[in-house]
Formats: sequence, structure tokens, C-alpha cells
Amino acid sequence: MNTISGPVQENNYEKTIHELNREIVRLAFALNLDLSNHAYLHEFLTADIDRTHDHFHKRETLKGLIVLRGQICMQVGDAGMEPLPGPIHESIYKLLQVHQSIG
Repeated sequence: MNTISGPVQENNYEKTIHELNREIVRLAFALNLDLSNHAYLHEFLTADIDRTHDHFHKRETLKGLIVLRGQICMQVGDAGMEPLPGPIHESIYKLLQVHQSIG
């Protein structure tokens, strides 16, 4: 029997999104990436990351987390719910077409 109630699930969802947002901000800060610079962010998300770059793993992780956050944001919006705030404005995910940049 499932004993997890709706409010607990919502709280876990909010906690998970908060942690995801925090990690995106932390990695962006470490890499000196301005999340409000739409042109650079679009380039960052669509370009291949040089495997020889000193911060390859941080850059690859950040890219994956941004794409994941964008997918969650769009799925929540498609379900008719209001997405939780994030470090990147929700409209930017549509502008950047994150769903197409994953593959």
C-alpha cells in the first residue's frame, strides 16, 4: 500500500527542484556563466563541449542539468500546472528549444 500523501509528494518535488536550481546556479557560478545571457546560454546548450577543456565535466553536468530543468518546466507547463521558479526564466527554455537540443 502506498502511504505517501499528495502534500508530501509536492514537498519532495519542490525540494528536488530547489536542489536542481541550486546546483545549476553553483555550477554556472564556478564556470562564470551568466544564466541571464540568452545568446551565450543558447550557444552553450547547443555546442559540443570540448573534451580536453579543463572543466569538461562541470560544463557537461551543467548542460545536462539545464536541459533536465527545461524538460521538467515544459512538462509541468504542458500538464497545466505553474512551474516552480528557477535560475533560468521558463520562457527562455522555449526560446532555446531545450527539448530539441538534447539529441
